[in-house]
Amino acid sequence: MKKILLALILTLLALPVSAQFDKAGFRPTLEPEFVCDFADWTPEEAEVTGSTQGFAMHGKYAFVLHDKGRICIFDMKKKSLVNTFLLDGNRSHCNNACFGVEKASRDSKFPLLYIASCGGENCCYVTDITLEGSRIVQKIFYTGTDYAGTIDWCLDAKNGFIYTYGGRNGDYKLLKKFRLPRLADSDANGEVHLTDEDVLDVTRLDSGINIWQGSIVRGKYAFLPDGYAPHDLLLHVVDLEEKKIVLTKNLNELKDEPEGIDLKGRWAYVVFHTSREPRHSKLWRFRLK
Repeated sequence: MKKILLALILTLLALPVSAQFDKAGFRPTLEPEFVCDFADWTPEEAEVTGSTQGFAMHGKYAFVLHDKGRICIFDMKKKSLVNTFLLDGNRSHCNNACFGVEKASRDSKFPLLYIASCGGENCCYVTDITLEGSRIVQKIFYTGTDYAGTIDWCLDAKNGFIYTYGGRNGDYKLLKKFRLPRLADSDANGEVHLTDEDVLDVTRLDSGINIWQGSIVRGKYAFLPDGYAPHDLLLHVVDLEEKKIVLTKNLNELKDEPEGIDLKGRWAYVVFHTSREPRHSKLWRFRLK
């Protein structure tokens, strides 16, 4: 019996990283499955401008953000474009987008959408989004230290946290954790200014990630697309407690640049930017368990 138990322990220790995620409820093989090219769902007369960037999902709807503030909303069940318009007051790069939990009002159809400007004001635009338009209801800034250049913002919405994400291309990356501000936390200008004193935790990665793209956090894991040509195209899973990358999926065979990411059920959905063809936002999903 002891020999059998010892053999079992040795087998478990030899399991690959993906199998070790079982303890956390994940078995992220990250095997890709093609979902769609949103161009196939978009009428020819619909205007689509700017490179594909952030991505978020809510219910049956998918929200594809484009550089300079365009958003395209799709009905994933009907496989059709619902609407496309320019975000009110936001002409940023829109590098990342995450839905929160709080709503702007009782009448709001969706929770607040948190959009990372990635340049410009270098803030997070907290947005009351509808199928017809949008309005900025809060701006979140980080005035602390350690970042070089622009920063992104992403959420662990279920647990009430917001993260700044950035660093230096080809060098270190930082994820800083904060309590997610509520609308009631805004100052007289409708802004929240986070400082070093507000930081709850820091994950520094000194290697492994070259280019930060979209980002999202679920519990202790961060899911981070990475890269653009001629760099490798990758999808990382980072353990924020162990402060290290625990799984990396090579996406080079998919050819296009990975951008925004969202998690839904047993899948990580990643939208890909097709160079010089903004209509062709390709959506792939990767199995988590």
